[in-house]
Amino acid sequence: MNFWLWICCFSLIFKCMRSEDRNFRVIIDQVNITHLDRDVYEQFDCEVYEVNNRTHMDSSHTFTRVVDEVTVHAALDFYKLNSKQRMKLYDVEFDGCYILEHANKNRLFNVYVKNLKKHSNRKFQCPFKAHVRYEAKNLSMDEQDFPSFVPLGKFRSMIEYIMNKKLRARVIATGKIIPFATDPFKVIT
Repeated sequence: MNFWLWICCFSLIFKCMRSEDRNFRVIIDQVNITHLDRDVYEQFDCEVYEVNNRTHMDSSHTFTRVVDEVTVHAALDFYKLNSKQRMKLYDVEFDGCYILEHANKNRLFNVYVKNLKKHSNRKFQCPFKAHVRYEAKNLSMDEQDFPSFVPLGKFRSMIEYIMNKKLRARVIATGKIIPFATDPFKVIT
């Protein structure tokens, strides 16, 4: 009897944990790179495009010299739909080299690093070599990596790359979270 009770409980737990289709889509409207230090970056650019109702990005950068340390300042602001009130989801500073190797300890950064590794032409790790092109092609946000409920609204992400206590590049991305019908016959109102 206990065996069947255990099997029923176990199957209920797995049923609850089953991943549901997400009813939202993450759209990146634009990415701007500013404060680019040409003493460090030979080239750094990012292109955003849409394919099949999904935003994709291609990014590439080449360093003018070997980069063996980088501090990253990352911030994410969110504005709920029809609201001008800003919610700061995070504002952190961390060792970029460490995160590339140990992202699995932080779920949020793990999603980013996993996606970066999946779509890159070479391993992103320190030290970064000089005059070598580091590319990530066809990057996109997989909604399955997010919680099942994410509020609709707009966001602004800022990532600053700091080397030797000096700002070397700033990347600002803006976008939105919009409703998306996971059932093609269901109409979202």
